Amino acid sequence: MTLQEFFNRYSQAYSALDARAVYAMFTRPFTAVHHGQIATFGSNETEALYQATVGILEYYRAQGVSSASCRITDVLPFGSELATVKVRWTAQRQQAEPWIFSTAYHLIRENGEWRIYGLAQFEEHGHPAQ
Repeated sequence: MTLQEFFNRYSQAYSALDARAVYAMFTRPFTAVHHGQIATFGSNETEALYQATVGILEYYRAQGVSSASCRITDVLPFGSELATVKVRWTAQRQQAEPWIFSTAYHLIRENGEWRIYGLAQFEEHGHPAQ
C-alpha cells in the first residue's frame, strides 16, 4: 500500500468519525500532540489509545464535523519502512465554518502495511483551540 492509498483509507475512516477504523491504523508505542497537549501510549496501552481516539472523534462530532478530507503536502521518507507525512485537513462542519489544519504523521511499515506511531497537529485556523 502506498502512502497515498493509506491516507485515502485513513481519510475515509476519519471522515466517518469511525473510532475503530481510525484506531486500527495506529501502532504502539504511540505519541500524539493534539490541541497543545502531549499524550504517549505504551505498547500495552491498547484500550487507553482506543478510548483517546473515541474521545477525540466524539469531540469532533459534538463540534458538528460532518466530513473531512485531506491531501498530502509533504513526505519525508526515512528509508522504505519509515516516513513523516504532512497532511492538510479540511473538516466540514454543520452550520459552521470548516476547520482547516495540518497534521504531521509519523509512520512505520509493519507486515507490509503503514501504521501511524505518532502525530502532531499544527497550524490550526478557525479552530476553538486558538
